[in-house]
Amino acid sequence: MTCPGCQTPAQSVEALINAAMIDPNTISYTPDGRARALEPGMWTRVEAASHPLVEDDPDVHLAMSVRDGKLLISVARHSDAALVSALAPGPCADVATAALTAAGATHTGRRVTVAAEDGFPADTALLVADHATLKDHEDRGELILLFNPDVDPALLRAVAPDIAAAMRSQLRSTVGTPDGPRSLPGQRTDGTDLTAVGLATSGPAWQQFWYGPGDSGFDLEAGLRGWTERVMAESGATALLATRYGLNWAELPADHRAQLHIPESGDGPGLSLATLMLGTRESDWEWDRRFARVCPDRLPSDLRGLVPTHLSALRSGLVPPAAFQPDRQRSPAARLAHRVAALATTAAYLAIDHAHFVPANLALDVATTAEPDPGTLRALRLPGPWNLVLHEPVPVRAISADDDELEVMTAHGVVLGREQAVLGAVLAAHPDHTVDTSMGLVLVTDVDDRGTRRWYLQPAAYGSHPAGRLLYSYAAQLGFAAWLNAPEPPARGTSGKPDSANQLKRLAKDPAVRAGALHRMRVLDYTPPPAEPATSRPSGGTGTPLSHSGTRRAYWKPGVRIGIRDGSGRKVGPVYKDGAIEGETFTRERRWIRRPDARLDLPPRPDRHVYELTDNPTPADHRPAEGGRDPDRLAP
Repeated sequence: MTCPGCQTPAQSVEALINAAMIDPNTISYTPDGRARALEPGMWTRVEAASHPLVEDDPDVHLAMSVRDGKLLISVARHSDAALVSALAPGPCADVATAALTAAGATHTGRRVTVAAEDGFPADTALLVADHATLKDHEDRGELILLFNPDVDPALLRAVAPDIAAAMRSQLRSTVGTPDGPRSLPGQRTDGTDLTAVGLATSGPAWQQFWYGPGDSGFDLEAGLRGWTERVMAESGATALLATRYGLNWAELPADHRAQLHIPESGDGPGLSLATLMLGTRESDWEWDRRFARVCPDRLPSDLRGLVPTHLSALRSGLVPPAAFQPDRQRSPAARLAHRVAALATTAAYLAIDHAHFVPANLALDVATTAEPDPGTLRALRLPGPWNLVLHEPVPVRAISADDDELEVMTAHGVVLGREQAVLGAVLAAHPDHTVDTSMGLVLVTDVDDRGTRRWYLQPAAYGSHPAGRLLYSYAAQLGFAAWLNAPEPPARGTSGKPDSANQLKRLAKDPAVRAGALHRMRVLDYTPPPAEPATSRPSGGTGTPLSHSGTRRAYWKPGVRIGIRDGSGRKVGPVYKDGAIEGETFTRERRWIRRPDARLDLPPRPDRHVYELTDNPTPADHRPAEGGRDPDRLAP
């Protein structure tokens, strides 16, 4: 703070405006007399309080409000004690736990979801039972955290990181750009609700992340219908439908084919075509389950340190055993979730001959690669009709980050918490091996409100938005990168049943199996492209020379000269020097350029202030040098 006698006229006016905006109740004083002012909406203390809605309405389990720099948490006897898992660890969870215990609340284990609703105060959020707020009044065993889409971001500090991320995705303006925040298109109204299987489709920011802008032309339902036609035919489900039930798939009503369900008169479950489709892969699913049980490479709880053999646990974990029950009675919402899960899981198993693994040290660069140039996109070809890519978890925030945000993340290390992260994808190709851009499936993981790690396949659109760039990055790796073939599997024993637990346990210990032999998994083999003659190096795919230090994201570079070699591995001639002839001494290929280290040979950007801490302690009576900078503490 600047004393009034030292203020310039502009600072004086600014101080008057600030004083008028600050609530006197948010100002506190330190023992030495200094004033501390909280920003509007911020809080520094957490207290239990009473709220009339929580006290009077048994469907309202929690209220959180910010008043005078305090976060007030209100619960009652009817509140679900499990709601503590949705609050931020520390004082918020501690105060709520004590209040719930004092009220005699019990655990009912309801799942917490979020929804933005207009009309709520910007400093309050309510946790309400689903049947009391949803139009169909159906009890799905959920508690919905209702909040204003213009909620003060300070309130997000009170909830767990995954809940905060879900809330942030539904704010009216949540994505920062170099020019400031931008508004995002409104929620899609295509009638497809995939929240029952954990798929995020409700917030405008998430809509743009997965599907692109509202005017992109992507039709999720059309993509699901197109994949359904392919998967039914290529899995053998249409033939099974004809032989087992005497039904012709092409003659079924369009809505039965789209919903993968044939209803029957009365209250019967009808015929689940989704279960029929999924059942064609049941033997592969059961093999995965058996292998995962005996494999010494147990699936890590945080999914860090993945190896090719973990594919069995991840792939079989996409659906529970109940998904294969043909006569299971399901509600309309559960039937929709089962339809999507069955379609996605069957597609993942159709890629069983074209599975690909990205080593841990390459995963972040692959997932955050810049969008390829139009020529590279036109040249994309996939190795098989169905293709699967698997790698270490990469947080969704890293994939959606712009260049500056990604630079900051990588400088401090990308740490994975309870938030959503990407593990890979399933990509489809046309018969001519060109990419089927109607839709892709991204393998996503997160931690639910009970602390359980889960994963699922999320439909996504190709394009220039974050998930679209991700799919194109996978396609480019599959089309242009070098992959090591899976090693030959070891010989199977002659005693015992094939694929018995004892046989699989013995095979799982073999190094070739750990490298992907049984899973037919190819591994990305990255070799840096040959060095070019010294020139100004371009930034990430833009062709603009770098002028300041820093990093850039990985990118695809077309036209890289690659020397032609003879049978002994020697170059037949020059690549760049005099005498280099395209087609005779070198060819041109597309090569992937990894994210390099910071260019320390260039000056820092003018908008960045970089300081180096010194080891010299500052004496109590020390005074800064003239000009305000203390040379003993910080060296620019």
